[in-house]
Amino acid sequence: MHIPVELHILLASALIVSAAYIIFGISAFGAALFTVPALSYLYPLDFVLPVCVLLDVSAAIAIGTRFSRESDKQELLWMAPACLIGAVLGVTLLVSLSGHITLIILGAFLLVYGIYMLRQGPVIGIVSRRWAPVAGFVGGAMGTLFGIGAPPYAIYLSRRLMDKDALRATLSNMVVLSTGIRALVFAVGGLMLADRLIVFALLLPFALAGLWMGNCIHGRISREQVARVMSVVLILIGGSLLVRALS
Repeated sequence: MHIPVELHILLASALIVSAAYIIFGISAFGAALFTVPALSYLYPLDFVLPVCVLLDVSAAIAIGTRFSRESDKQELLWMAPACLIGAVLGVTLLVSLSGHITLIILGAFLLVYGIYMLRQGPVIGIVSRRWAPVAGFVGGAMGTLFGIGAPPYAIYLSRRLMDKDALRATLSNMVVLSTGIRALVFAVGGLMLADRLIVFALLLPFALAGLWMGNCIHGRISREQVARVMSVVLILIGGSLLVRALS
């Protein structure tokens, strides 16, 4: 299949990726919400998904490597094994569940919870670490089912970590794990072709530039403002899943 790489296509792709990774730089998740649907207007979906996964992995590694000191290793140890189990189960459910009904339930939950977080205000209670395996499991399953696995991690960690830098660093490490699994699945499935890798390489500098801008913004805003950004991203993800299911 010939993939268009005309200059205007690449420029449009670069603008989309830069804007999406500003959001990623602030909240450590949510870029795929914008990159996947927007780039799907320019390229086939089986072309877009591997490119976006590689961009997410690169961005999460960039944040995780630079800010690894701030990440909460105990939270990662509790979440990571359940994430792997959830990812395996997600592959199994992918061929047996009604994707339409599942998307509606998931989209409605994220939409309602995002609105709840947005309306709740700055006072947020700490939840028990017993919820860590639940968040990891659900996030792993969501990642392989829908290509969006970060919201459960974000919901849980935002109720556990009061330091905004620790929250972002820990969340980015979970994103590395979940997107890394998806990248491996795409590679085994034969989707990591040369044309995808070329476009990924061309777009990576723009993703990193957006990530840098988002990081600058992150350093200038409070934890409450970061929480509001995450709430809005959850609302947008939930709404987009509902639109996808209902259409």
